[in-house]
Amino acid sequence: MACKPIVAYTRPIKKGRVANIALKLAIWLAGGIPLKLTSSMSYQTVEFDALVLSGGTDIFPELYNKAPKKNYQYDRERDDMECFLFKQAKKNKTPVLGICRGAQLINVFQGGDLHEDISKVFEKAQYPSGVLARIFYRKKAYIKPQTQLKKILKKEVISVNSMHTQAVNKIGDNLKENAHEKNGIIQGEETKNKHFVLGVQFHPEYMLYTKRMRRIFKELVAQARACKNEA
Repeated sequence: MACKPIVAYTRPIKKGRVANIALKLAIWLAGGIPLKLTSSMSYQTVEFDALVLSGGTDIFPELYNKAPKKNYQYDRERDDMECFLFKQAKKNKTPVLGICRGAQLINVFQGGDLHEDISKVFEKAQYPSGVLARIFYRKKAYIKPQTQLKKILKKEVISVNSMHTQAVNKIGDNLKENAHEKNGIIQGEETKNKHFVLGVQFHPEYMLYTKRMRRIFKELVAQARACKNEA
């Protein structure tokens, strides 16, 4: 039996116990070996076959030429770690999945920027603020044709959760939008070239009860296997 791909996924040093369990389960169900990375580890020497940049606190705004919020606790060490890992993944053509903050980081790394508060930019963007409400609240996302996301989900309209207050604004270099809400908020992006880099603003790891959302992680693992076979 072929070795299972090692799927590294990023997390903060503290907090996020539920998210950690959900991501481990998602990767395991997809046929990968989950490997958690935090900024307290020697992540620079870790080898992996696929990378998941997961959700969490806001990215430091100076990375995309905007001012930091007052009294907000940014995680600069995590920003550094994820930028390093994404750079390595690009260099080695390692498959990447960005979730929420992860999708935003991919966009920022590629020279794009973010809306720091979507409620101040978009009409009808007043979503639930409680943790459970955010997980279980659903809104429509419209998938663009001829995208990796459309190929994976095989649907034009899906219901997604809403756990974000920020979103992609200007799309970064070599990226294209793959989904949006009716009010215009971007719900994902992906690369234009053959290197598999997929970003989604929603959290598929909290919707693993649907086969459609499990396909996202299965595709990531399938891409990792293909890369291992080519090596």
